[in-house]
Amino acid sequence: MDQDHNQPITTGKEKGIGSRGFVVGSLTGCSRVLGLLRTMAESRFLGASATRIADAFFLAFRVPNFFRRLTAEGAFAQAFIPVLAQFQETGTREELEEFVQAVAGNFGLVLLIVCVLGSVFAPAFITIFTIGSTSAWVADGRFDLATGLLVVMFPYLGLISFTAFLGSVLNSFDRFFVPAFIPVILNIAMICAMLFGTTWFAERAYALAWAVIVAGVIQLLWHFPSLVSLRLLKLPKVNWRLPGFTQMMKLFGPAVFAASVGQINILVGTQIAASLVIGSVSWLYYADRLIELPVGMIAIALQTVILPSISKLHNRGDQIGFRRHILWGAEVGLILGVPAAVGLFVLATPLTATLFFRGEFTWEDVQMVAVALQAFAVGVLPLMLVKIFAPGFFAKKDTKTPFYYASISVAVNILVSLSLFQFIHHVGIAIATSVAAFVHATLLMVGLMRRGDFKISKPFIKVCMQVAIASGSMVVLLHFLSPSNNLWLDFSIWVRILWLSLLIGAGMVAYFVVGLVVGLRPRQLIGPN
Repeated sequence: MDQDHNQPITTGKEKGIGSRGFVVGSLTGCSRVLGLLRTMAESRFLGASATRIADAFFLAFRVPNFFRRLTAEGAFAQAFIPVLAQFQETGTREELEEFVQAVAGNFGLVLLIVCVLGSVFAPAFITIFTIGSTSAWVADGRFDLATGLLVVMFPYLGLISFTAFLGSVLNSFDRFFVPAFIPVILNIAMICAMLFGTTWFAERAYALAWAVIVAGVIQLLWHFPSLVSLRLLKLPKVNWRLPGFTQMMKLFGPAVFAASVGQINILVGTQIAASLVIGSVSWLYYADRLIELPVGMIAIALQTVILPSISKLHNRGDQIGFRRHILWGAEVGLILGVPAAVGLFVLATPLTATLFFRGEFTWEDVQMVAVALQAFAVGVLPLMLVKIFAPGFFAKKDTKTPFYYASISVAVNILVSLSLFQFIHHVGIAIATSVAAFVHATLLMVGLMRRGDFKISKPFIKVCMQVAIASGSMVVLLHFLSPSNNLWLDFSIWVRILWLSLLIGAGMVAYFVVGLVVGLRPRQLIGPN
């Protein structure tokens, strides 16, 4: 036995949370940029309203991603990391290894069973995701195509879910680079499939489906070297009665719902969109892909680094540090999130036309995606705040409170979607997502304030005012510089790229210059140690 085998676990010298957030945000940004390139290729390769292939692939791809985000990235991390942090702070090496092995064995066995059943019952899943419009999907062939694609891609759920578990282990040891890089692998694999793999398949969408599986295998193996260096690459062991695992499972149930409310809202939106005209699912997909860029770079990066940090602070009894980390996250969310949301709203048509208007993607598609993007953009800030505030509950092993808040958010989303989609179609679904995000973020913030974990102080209000002034200046400049939306139809691709680059650059300069004038400073992004 190693000499330190029964010694408490340490993670070594920790970098500041701002530095860790920068690492995760930068890699997530690279992934999102590659994701946009992938989406641009998909718009040319699959189109939107002009072909049944796009709706079929995006729906099939959404099924394993829905369950992956529902259980692995959302609830699993929220339940697993606080318990693992407890072992790191108060346990021994042997206890920690035993806990990780038990989670790996139990989780791996469940994933194996789920993947087998998912592939077998693929038609049932497609039926669920197209409730109310299944007959139309059957009639035009989208149902059979989506089913075949799902059979191929469903095992990705198991691969990426287990990968997310391994990533949570590394994040808890302040190793953020490897987990943050894995989305890049998926985007590269899918881009390569569209460039080189289509000649191998009679139906081109299958090239993308198999690329997803190949990426999943590579993503899993990518974590092994880091786990070896931590001496945590151990054989999984099935042990349902291990105290640490039972503690995690008590947190896991409510966390499944609370941490994944966004995915549940997407499911509701997908089902309603599937009943609308062909292309509705794809229009929402393309708009959502653009929203994911700022949400991924900022909110998910903040959530990734905040949860392990405040879990350890809670176990140490450092309530002041706990509050400082959450306040810092909220301020960074405002400083970076508001201009991102404003830019997406004002530049919705230029962005959509520049990125997607080519090949099978028509000008009508541009217009439909742009209005959906504007509706989604309104909810960008609250979506970010949800990612920042929720860890404040999970770090204290409270999953029931966010469960209740998430339930209200889902109810609001369903009510607003059903009220609006008949009148403004897919745009109503996007508006409902934003409204639900506002409700969810407000409930979480008020809940933290009641517990004394967050306070709307004068400095925080000052940051809000500074951000509002800087963002307003950016809006004025962008409206002054932007050509008419209809001109983007006539511009060549290179003119669109030049104009969009000019607008984005000018907007960023205006925001940061005015922000500096009114008192915003780069050191506010560094965060507490």
